[in-house]
Parts: sequence; structure tokens; C-alpha cells
Amino acid sequence: MTEHKVYVRVKERKLEYSKECLCVFPGDTIKWKLGKKCPFGIVIKAFSSPLDWCHKISVTGEEITAKVLKNAAPGFYPYAFGALIGTELIIDDPEIIVRRP
Repeated sequence: MTEHKVYVRVKERKLEYSKECLCVFPGDTIKWKLGKKCPFGIVIKAFSSPLDWCHKISVTGEEITAKVLKNAAPGFYPYAFGALIGTELIIDDPEIIVRRP
């Protein structure tokens, strides 16, 4: 089981990720951290989430952690990442790729 740390930063009203491709295996852990101490949230945009949750919010800007389910089906899972920077909501739609075990 691997831990994947994704550092997100805001640059010129866009989100940049330390990992452009988030490729995981069932049982892995993913941790998202926003560079600024601002509220942010994640929503899995799939009928069935490969994670142990479908949506999560960090009101204080603390790290968000998810576990990839052991029975997660392989495939591409788009998700929404939103950050509240001052009075502006910035949203992006990266994806998680779950590989076969």
C-alpha cells in the first residue's frame, strides 16, 4: 500500500498539482494539501466512488485524506477540487486512475 501526497497551489487563479497523474492501486492512501490555509473540498464525480468517501471538505485548510477501497474497480474517476481563495471559488477537474491490482 502506497501513500500518495498531492500538494495543490493556486497560481494566477488556477490550481496546480504536484502530481499531474494520480495513479493509484486498491488499498493506497491519498492525501491532498492546499498550499494556502484556505477552505477547500473534493467531490468524486462518479456514480460509485473508488474512495472511502464521495465528498470531503476542509473548512480550516487542513489536509484531506482518503483510502482507495480494496474493491475499487479499475478505471478513470474524475473529481472536482474547489478552493475558496478570499471571496473567489476556484474549481478544477483532475482525475484519479485506479490500476488493476
